[in-house]
Amino acid sequence: MTVVQRAVLGTDEVAIVCEGLTKRYGAAVAVDGIDWVVPKGSVTGLVGPNGAGKSTTLKMLIGLVRPTAGMARVLGRDVVAASLEIRERTGYMPEEDSLFRWLTAEDAMAFSRRLYPTWSDVLARETLDVFGLPIKVPVSKMSKGMKRQLSLALTVAQRPELLLLDEPTSGLDPERRRDFLNVILGAVAREGVTVVMSSHQLHEVERVADRVAFMRNGRIVRECDLDELKEAARRIRVVFQGQPPADLGTWEGVVRVETDGKLHLLQVSGDIDALVARLRAYNPFVVEVVERNLEELYFETAGKEGSRP
Repeated sequence: MTVVQRAVLGTDEVAIVCEGLTKRYGAAVAVDGIDWVVPKGSVTGLVGPNGAGKSTTLKMLIGLVRPTAGMARVLGRDVVAASLEIRERTGYMPEEDSLFRWLTAEDAMAFSRRLYPTWSDVLARETLDVFGLPIKVPVSKMSKGMKRQLSLALTVAQRPELLLLDEPTSGLDPERRRDFLNVILGAVAREGVTVVMSSHQLHEVERVADRVAFMRNGRIVRECDLDELKEAARRIRVVFQGQPPADLGTWEGVVRVETDGKLHLLQVSGDIDALVARLRAYNPFVVEVVERNLEELYFETAGKEGSRP
């Protein structure tokens, strides 16, 4: 039984499950048979370059795009047969703004209040206050960043079980991006909502996500717990005063040794503290653990030479 098949059986713990999910537009393949499981209560970053298939995947999950092949279940419901129910329980923030230009934030709140039975005026106003967004200004007079802030406030105030956010911080300055991400984290902490955030801003994903899925050319090439990924990719940089131990490459926990003069870079696994202590016994000039960020791990896993997400 595959991981996806087990996830279908254990729907109480799974927010999203895809099996062979595919979308073609004529001869072009936008999403190429992805298998993907998103646990409930997680914050997952769906990262990859423009054109990787991220937006199409999210649109299929919300029922806005019909799959060509394969299946997907969101909150235990089939995305084709129960798309309306899924949309009632899911907050979706598209990459393109879809707000009516004549609406103010106050108007948009009144409109949304009638659509969503779980709507919270208090939560909407709290979010708008975080951004300092005026409620009387029409969308036509808002900047792109202000529109993104309003879209998030309206989405979070629905109090959905699942948040699907497509490039949510596009058009925001650094301060507002920070506030934006804090709102997302607050929604998770307060409501226990599951979040999937599509982005090519890897440092932002790294800040909020506990899981990551790397997408390229319509395929998810790797998905896993972010902390486990970073822990498995840790390295140790060491410079010995004399010759290194002759058996260094065979030490427990040493996966590979790269040497550049006196500098030795160790790819390691397991108990890194014990390995560092063993290295210090040789009184080296330098011994330090090298933590790797999400950008480095993305290019190692899925990137091609010279390609940027």
